[in-house]
Amino acid sequence: MNALSHPITEDWLARFDRAAAALPQPRRGELRAELVEHLDALIAEGEPDLAAAVARLGDPAEIVAAEGAPAVSAAQSRAATGLLLLPLTGLLYLVPALPPGLLNMAVILLAAITVLTLVLRSGAAASARALGVLAALAPPLAGLGGILDKVFQAGVNPGVNLPLGPGKELSVSWHTDPWLAALGQLALLVLGLGLPVLAGLRLRRPAAADSRLFLGGLALLLTAPVGLATALLLSGARRDREVSTLVGTPLIVLAGVAGVLLLAVGALLVTRPGLALTAKVLIALAVVTAPIGVVLLAQHTTSNNGILRQTALYPLPADPEERRRLGSAWYDEAQAQTIPATAYAPGPAWVPADRNLRLGLGLLFVVALPLLAAWRTGVARR
Repeated sequence: MNALSHPITEDWLARFDRAAAALPQPRRGELRAELVEHLDALIAEGEPDLAAAVARLGDPAEIVAAEGAPAVSAAQSRAATGLLLLPLTGLLYLVPALPPGLLNMAVILLAAITVLTLVLRSGAAASARALGVLAALAPPLAGLGGILDKVFQAGVNPGVNLPLGPGKELSVSWHTDPWLAALGQLALLVLGLGLPVLAGLRLRRPAAADSRLFLGGLALLLTAPVGLATALLLSGARRDREVSTLVGTPLIVLAGVAGVLLLAVGALLVTRPGLALTAKVLIALAVVTAPIGVVLLAQHTTSNNGILRQTALYPLPADPEERRRLGSAWYDEAQAQTIPATAYAPGPAWVPADRNLRLGLGLLFVVALPLLAAWRTGVARR
């Protein structure tokens, strides 16, 4: 048995690898080889208390710290500055007085491409570059998502009219849940404005201790805003059949790709040695249920829009007071109507009809579980 196979030394070397990820090569490899040689010697000598002997070597993080932290290069610093300034382009699609025209979108795209080039040429660690690439693309994608949402919400809500009697129909409409509309728009802002800042701050620091844990935690952290924004756009695309045909299919494909990537990230984290079982179970639950949560949130809410009456059969009186009294009576009559199950917004058979249950489960699967799993992953990194 050697240092690479003994449980005690293997665990200590795993801690060293996480701490030494910030050290540049070849020094990281040289230092690891020296430590492996020393641990092999302890095992060969038959050290009676190997755990104590390994502990005397010291904390791997302190050994790495003694080597000195690598300085951030000028190219990496320029990329970080570009990412930190990139959210300023959000003004071009957030301020109502500045509609997102072709000129504004051209400026947003030019800024994103410039920053993307700086990130790719920064020479930063792979995990930091991956975050930087996502952050550089976030403002134009969030801007496009905001434009699509406005287009969707400007359309006419689908629905049905249910006959109640001669000249009377109950108007029922299907629309995006108000909670999803608010949270989805907030998610677009977080992705478009917050992600570049996060990436810029990350590029100004040395590499993460464990790239797999860092990227996995990042994917879990982004699941909440990406899931909310995806559910918002999928729900909006279903408002109009023509729009759904044009935009709905690409959105579903992109959502499917994101779901597959999330499952792949979850598989990498779950198979990583040293991660606690509770963390692995939580990660597995988060990546499996997040797509289900998006489907739940994307379902339309069914609303009672009141009773439609033919004017010829139900004329309004000329007296204003009498008109108000009759209007109040009509309103009470409409509110007393119960929407039959057959008039609810269409959706998958397994989706709960109860709006509160659907919303609660959707937020649990899309927001709560991924954020909790991201937190557990962050704890493991420390």
